[in-house]
Amino acid sequence: QWIATASVGWIPVTIYDKTQWNPEGAAHWTDAVRLLRGKRCFGGVDLSKSTDLTAFVLLFPPQPGLETWVALFWAWRPEEGVDEAEKHDHSHYRDWERAGFVELCEGDIVDYSRVEEVIREAADAFDLITLGLDPAMSWTLSQRLMQGGIEVLEISQTMLGMSPATKKLEVLIRAHQMLHEHNTCARWNFGNVRCAVDGNENMKPMKNRSTGRIDITVAWIIAMATAMVKEAAKPDLAAAMERPGFSL
Repeated sequence: QWIATASVGWIPVTIYDKTQWNPEGAAHWTDAVRLLRGKRCFGGVDLSKSTDLTAFVLLFPPQPGLETWVALFWAWRPEEGVDEAEKHDHSHYRDWERAGFVELCEGDIVDYSRVEEVIREAADAFDLITLGLDPAMSWTLSQRLMQGGIEVLEISQTMLGMSPATKKLEVLIRAHQMLHEHNTCARWNFGNVRCAVDGNENMKPMKNRSTGRIDITVAWIIAMATAMVKEAAKPDLAAAMERPGFSL
């Protein structure tokens, strides 16, 4: 059945600004990231077209030593065309690269081998349970990651695949139970989001209706969807017993 959709804004960026993660003892955002080493997390990747922004997000649920959800962000785009992009969509890729918020890949396409490398490094540094990817664009990367021992879950960017996670993420952010590292490129993505909402009040971010790139926010929602699927699944006792600190 066809259902008409409307285009609406999402969460005000002022709320995003109030949910930055500033743990005690972390003088710089890189110090905060180190505090998460070894902690349990879920991943989300938005592999956009090779000439656009590609994003990777890690999402840490509440656990010992962590009272709220926390999100970490990575992003890549080709260096070619950056100057034109900055003029067109009021972005600041050069500044974001210098700050470590985005990586500019030499040439005119995103270096997916570099994306894979960073995901593997993250899996080594953190307890990455599962990585969510959109099956429409990630088949080759999924195969390579699975061969390397990383569990991959397909999350389609359809209304059905994205709406529950979009809604849950909004609830957590508005309740200040979802915090995030300092990253002004991610902030720009967040502020660009517009969502499609259908007659059943399902909602998902829409790249073709948003004012600029939203890929980091989409990867964040994919990570949330992955967490929801895995945390709803029946626990695997054998896998749980292998985790550090397990007790019955």
